[in-house]
Amino acid sequence: MAKTLTVKTKVLNTATHKVTRGFGGEDGHKGLDLVPGSTSETPTVLAYDAGTVIATGNISGIYKTTNTQGMGTYVSIQHKDGSITRYQHLKYNTLTVKVGDRVKKGEPIGVYGRPTTGNSTGPHLHFDISFPTKPEAPCIKSTYLGQCRFYVDPTPYLQKGPAAVKYKVTASSLRVRKQSSLSAPIVGYLKKGDIVTVTGTQNGFGKVSNGWVSMQYLTEA
Repeated sequence: MAKTLTVKTKVLNTATHKVTRGFGGEDGHKGLDLVPGSTSETPTVLAYDAGTVIATGNISGIYKTTNTQGMGTYVSIQHKDGSITRYQHLKYNTLTVKVGDRVKKGEPIGVYGRPTTGNSTGPHLHFDISFPTKPEAPCIKSTYLGQCRFYVDPTPYLQKGPAAVKYKVTASSLRVRKQSSLSAPIVGYLKKGDIVTVTGTQNGFGKVSNGWVSMQYLTEA
């Protein structure tokens, strides 16, 4: 039975994340296999944190291998702290990013794998996090893109989320809204060049100290 995981930072644009396969075990599983709360949902896959896309694959079909084809349609993102997150088994031909793109936390990068791709027995998102140096937490050592990496259990990272990120306002006058919706009341304004700290994202909006602003008009400072 899938275990429900309460997350602070979503990697599936769905209310509930369920874990169908955990980290580690006898086979050394490097991440978490996640599904949405409802089997009828086909949500978008979201970037865990801001970063640069360093690898992608647009692969269809099932491949019982552990190489790139086994990842199916996938995205890899390098983050400012040196970590890399990987999103595997997405739906074929749904990627919205390419190598070299800068992405923001919570930005859509593709579509949940229905039908699944790669070394997968059914629709799910394989999500993992690795670091270039060995952390204190239990980890699995492996090589990726020619680098020695240390994979950790993503559970606490999804539960606490990445560190708050500072952004610069690019719009001449950016509305601050009470909730993360274009129909929500305006509670203030930011001007071009202002630096804000975003502590969370939702519906394309970032949470700032006095409300919510559109992430479209922010760039990482």
